[in-house]
Amino acid sequence: MRSTIECYGLGDCLSMISSAARYGVSKHVLRKRFMKRRIFDYSMLLDLDDRGISKTLALLGKREMEHRYILQQVLKPGMTVMDIGANLGYYVMMESRLVGPTGMVYAIEPSPANFSILEKNIALNKTANVQAFHMAISNKAGQAEFFLSELSNLNTFHPGSFNSAVKSKNRVNRSITVKTEDIRTFIKDKRPIDLVRMDIEGHEVEVFENIAEAVVKDGFSAMILFETHISKYNDATHNMRAQLQRLFSLGYRPAVCASSDEKTTALKSMGYAPETVIKTDFSSRGIYTTVSLKDLETCVCDTGGIRTVLLKK
Repeated sequence: MRSTIECYGLGDCLSMISSAARYGVSKHVLRKRFMKRRIFDYSMLLDLDDRGISKTLALLGKREMEHRYILQQVLKPGMTVMDIGANLGYYVMMESRLVGPTGMVYAIEPSPANFSILEKNIALNKTANVQAFHMAISNKAGQAEFFLSELSNLNTFHPGSFNSAVKSKNRVNRSITVKTEDIRTFIKDKRPIDLVRMDIEGHEVEVFENIAEAVVKDGFSAMILFETHISKYNDATHNMRAQLQRLFSLGYRPAVCASSDEKTTALKSMGYAPETVIKTDFSSRGIYTTVSLKDLETCVCDTGGIRTVLLKK
């Protein structure tokens, strides 16, 4: 409890206790499947059977505040966001508010259960500037095997770990076949994309490959905000390093990096100091804006220590 108070403050902790009581009653006494929760300036329907993002939001009302911080810094009214791995809509609703009625959010989610709740949350908030697509983005169009986790935010195309030094957090229950589409095809009849946001459990390797093609062939220049997954990278079989280097060669640079945890991040040993530190998810995450290409590659592919990266041309 002491560490929780240190991270969130007494006021937030008291709110968490109240939320935990409501969560327990809804799930175990009333036997409800869903509950509605106010999240910042919007509402969300949450799945009480989901031990992942739904449970976190039901109890805390927020998560990954460093990610929210970056979105608030870069999104402006009228912009267009492509949200890959939209899940239940936690970030989609933020993005919708930040780009405003003249902006647009294309929300893409392959999980049937997540997509169903995503559509409900779009309707719940009357977000006319969001279009939802039941599919996955990859490096080619077609169909692919998609593995469903007991935690809704850990569904993946890549179960297990590709890195012998890092244990995967995925706990896969079963697999399904999902539709895939490549970015170049998807954006043909869409508004120009200003930001691609993705948290897709390692499949950023395939998406980066397709983004590079779009840069070369279509002049694509959107910002890219992604969460790293070092357990899913392997230079021999799933090469994130090569994809990063390709994007660097095409002019992309790290504009913002958020550490995984300020207590353990490799960035400090490399001589970097955070511009600000954000308390979230029972840890403190630093915001860095001067990380070199080499050090970013090292952290993302070898040592860990960086959780979220914003790339800009």
